[in-house]
Formats: sequence, structure tokens, C-alpha cells
Amino acid sequence: MFSQELDFTDMETRLARWLQAKMPEARGVAVSGLKRASAGFSNETFFFDAAWQDEEGHKAEPTVLRRQPRDVVLFPDYDLEKQCRIMERLANTDVPVPRVHWFEHDTSVLGSPFYLMSKIDGEIAPEVPPYHSFGLFYDATPERRRNLCLSGLEVAARIHLLDWKRLGFGFLGAPSPATTEALDRELDYYENFLEWAREEPQPILQAALDYLRENKFVPERIALCWGDCRVGNMIFDDNDEVVGVLDWEMAYLGNPEADLGWFLFMDWQHSEGYGIPRLAGFPSHEEIVSHWENSTGWKVENIFYHEVLAAFKFGVIMVKVVKNMKANKTPIAEDWDVNNPATRRLASLLELPPPGAQRQRTNIDEITAVIQTHITGPGGFSWYLVAEKGVGTRHEGTTDNPDAMTTMSFETWKGIQSGELNRVEAFMGGLIQVEGDVTLLMQFEDMLNRLGGSAPEA
Repeated sequence: MFSQELDFTDMETRLARWLQAKMPEARGVAVSGLKRASAGFSNETFFFDAAWQDEEGHKAEPTVLRRQPRDVVLFPDYDLEKQCRIMERLANTDVPVPRVHWFEHDTSVLGSPFYLMSKIDGEIAPEVPPYHSFGLFYDATPERRRNLCLSGLEVAARIHLLDWKRLGFGFLGAPSPATTEALDRELDYYENFLEWAREEPQPILQAALDYLRENKFVPERIALCWGDCRVGNMIFDDNDEVVGVLDWEMAYLGNPEADLGWFLFMDWQHSEGYGIPRLAGFPSHEEIVSHWENSTGWKVENIFYHEVLAAFKFGVIMVKVVKNMKANKTPIAEDWDVNNPATRRLASLLELPPPGAQRQRTNIDEITAVIQTHITGPGGFSWYLVAEKGVGTRHEGTTDNPDAMTTMSFETWKGIQSGELNRVEAFMGGLIQVEGDVTLLMQFEDMLNRLGGSAPEA
């Protein structure tokens, strides 16, 4: 997370040499087109094309590389190998996952452990900007939005229905039956996570933890929990079916209702939590719960508890995100670690005093906004976006009193355009300075990228 200094040519050379050793029967192994993924903070993700010759002729395969972060980290611990083991055990089930090729412990290859997996074709709902304001769901009809969401829920249900004992998931730590052990593990982990990450008191998170401790219960069942159950971690095909389930670093054995609670919270966050209207066609809270019940054959007993648990866990993660951003001198609201969508959600659920004001809901198709961009240093330039009811125009130079403003160096801008830099990570790493309405910037991210991808002619 937030590692920006990368030599892509050197990485391609090292990868090709490593792959050649892994495939001694191949000839002329080459790596090209290495670029960084546009999302994801817990691990570094890259795409590249691998090519080689064998007795059957020329071969080529689009490949994904996931590498453990080397500098600033998000979680207290990382276990990339656990992710590989999970996907390997899911390979022959009805849960679609990428095919894992190799895992590498040796840090001398690329600086930290990594693994390679196959690339799955399809569409992914973006989270920056939130999918309720751009991309797959935003562009879909209300009927298709509903189908996509329900398809994602059905895949989550398939995960929960797996026979985790037969598939060998006991390495995740099989909890004792008829106890609160699985829940205790989760609460202990995130309590320790909070103590590791926080720099000041977190009254709302502490109140949520107290509630979760005081209202523990013995679950009806234990299942494989994905841990990060959200549509942004699913790849959809043209038939609205899920063809890939991604990001298994948070997986554990526990109450499957926790995944449902996380799904509900994450969808709320990417709409109302950011002050963005929820798109028409998305199933309601009640419909989502009912569809999961119908897909699993199980009755949901404790969804309120698991929504609190989800908001608490995400709130703890936000504490570390904000800490990392402050360390990188990223300009953010001073109280963002205590006043963010997670803490505001917890305050609402638990009837606590709100930590601060919530952003008013804004539909970009109904507003006019002006966003200024400054590219500094040699080769630099300035331009601003005028967006009127969903239509954007680019204007060179500067304007007075923009609603938001970004500033970055020409080198940072070039890195973003070439794909060597992730724009979101560049911002969170302090390479892009922001003033004004950050959520507005998120909503206009695609428009800014499309119109800001070229320098003005000399």
C-alpha cells in the first residue's frame, strides 16, 4: 500500500527470469505490458502478459501478480500463502476463482512475497469512484442492476454452503462447536488491530466493541466466510453471472451471516455513506436478506448484530488508512479517523451521538461542479473541469472558487497516464494534494481521467 517508486522495466526482467526457471521446458519466456491495478490497498496488484515457446508453438497468457506491500501496510499481519491455499481448494468447486500458478516466498525476486494467478475476463464494479455513481452498475438498467446484485448474493451463498471440512479449510482454525470461539477470535483480532492502529481515543468504535462483546451468541452454524463479501470483489460476464471471486485475505471460519452483514454495509457505504443516491433497481435491505435466505435455505437470525460488526471492522481499518495518509502528509479532514462512513453508521445503528456532519446526497447528473487541476514542475499545466448535469467540458488555465482542486507533479501525472501509478494510491500516498470536496472528486474520477489525459498543445 502506497509504494510508488517502481521500475517496471526491471520488474519485467526479473519476472521473465523467474518464470523461465519455473518453466524450464519453455523457450524465450518474455514479460510485457506490466501495469498496476487501479484498485486495492491491502496488497499490490499488477497485470502483465507472459509469452513463451514450447513444442506446440507460441503461447501467451494474461496474468495477475499480487505482491505483499513492502513499505506502508494496512493490516497488522499478512499471509499471502493463505490466499493461495484458499483459491487452490476452491478450484474444483462451484465458486469461480482465478487459477493460482505459483507462490514465491523469496523476497530477492521482487522485494516481497508474491503469487501469480490467471486473469479472468469480465467487468468489475469500481469503488473509486463508487459504483453507485459510475461504471458497471451505473450504466446498467434497473433490471440489470438487480440481476447483478442478486447473482453476487447467490455466489456468496455457494461459498457458505461448501463443506469446508471435506475441502480442507481446517487450516483457517476450526472453532469448537457450540461455542462463541469463532466470534471471540474476530473480536480479539480487531480489538488488537485497533490498539495497534489508533493514535487517539475512538469512542464510537469502543462503544461498538462493547456492544459486540456484551451481545455475543453461539452461532447456528460455522461456514467458510469470504470476509470481504462485496460486489466490487466480483467479476461479472455479459450474462450477469459471477465468473470470478477475488480477494481472500480476510477469509475465516465463522458465522456466514457476517458476510451478509458486510455485503449490506459495503453497499450502503458506496451510496448513502458517501452522500450518493442509491441507484434504482438495487434490491432493498429486506430483499437482500431474503434472497440470501432462499439461496442458502437458512434463516437469518442476527443481521443487526452483523451489520454492527461489519461497520466496526471497517471502522478499525479506516483508522489505519487515515494514519497512513497522515504519515504521507495527504491532506484530509482532521477528524476523518473518528468521523467517517463507518463511525457515522455505527452511531446511527447504536443510537449514539453522531461523530460529525454527514455529506448531503449528491447526484452528479443533477448538479453543476467545477474542479481545478494543477500539474506542476517542468512540462506542467493547469486545466479545469466544468461538469453540468453529467456532461463535462475541459478548459485550459485556472478558474476562481472551484468546488474542489487537485495538485500533482508532472512526473506523477505521467505515471498515472502510463499506468505505472494508481491514482487513488498516489492521492493516499501524498503525491496528489486535494482541496475541497473529496467525495465530489471521487464521483467525477472517470470524467477527470478522460478529459485530463493529455497535455495542452504547445
